[in-house]
Amino acid sequence: MGKQWDYFHRTTEQREHMSVLVDATYAADAPRSGLTRLLSVVVNLYAIATDKEERDGAQAKLGAIERRLERTFAERLQAVYVGRINTESRLEFYYYAKPDGPSHQKLAGQIMTAYPKYRWIAAERDDADWSFYDYLRPSDVEKLYAKNNVLLQSLSDKGDRLDMARDVYHWLRFGSKDEMRKASDNAKRLGYIVVNAEYDTEMPALPHTLVLSKHQPIAIGDMNDAVAELHELASSLAGRYEGWGTDVRRKLWGRWKERLSGRRVAYAGLAVLAVLLVVVPILLVK
Repeated sequence: MGKQWDYFHRTTEQREHMSVLVDATYAADAPRSGLTRLLSVVVNLYAIATDKEERDGAQAKLGAIERRLERTFAERLQAVYVGRINTESRLEFYYYAKPDGPSHQKLAGQIMTAYPKYRWIAAERDDADWSFYDYLRPSDVEKLYAKNNVLLQSLSDKGDRLDMARDVYHWLRFGSKDEMRKASDNAKRLGYIVVNAEYDTEMPALPHTLVLSKHQPIAIGDMNDAVAELHELASSLAGRYEGWGTDVRRKLWGRWKERLSGRRVAYAGLAVLAVLLVVVPILLVK
């Protein structure tokens, strides 16, 4: 079975910022029969923060730890790796396994002997209904955050200068013209410009489409904030936030190469809830 990772940022009620990576392939049939034991391995990251040598090699080492834990637990415990949580101070790995079997703490200890500077702890508890997996799974707005990560990575891969602010276009849908009008008025108060409002016969449940724009940075934090407020706006009026798109702002060498070949590439992304990523052309590269 291929993995389907959702990666997004979450802020807890205690205002702790975390990055969550969760395998969505288990969502359709969770809980998995027989896998009732929740296992965790938590690596303390303070050693990285205080030791320059460890900081320089941390990404490679933590990636190796993750891969070795997953492979060893799968082989020895028939455990499945469902996700991880990354905070400023720790990295947490989570698995589900059968109730009986070897101690995962001993197995983890054999792996962690290769990393003596890393403090770690292993724990387990019964979780037959996979309640912790449900906690890991993204909410509706966090699904949009995950799509933001995909789209921004796609832009970066195309040479986009993500540090440059530009016009960003957002799509929202509503069931009635009155709801769309109210959303339009509220969006203007939030600093958005109404680009277009039209009736779409192909979406009878939500036929009224509202396109907004705003000149803004497109770093992940800025885009998550924009998506969150527009998702809340649409939901409050029984509508749906569809996604966003923008034009590529290439580095100078990238623009030069394209012009030399006689092409100007238009690009924008629309991360829609129903699909992972839709790319549509809307603006010429500037």
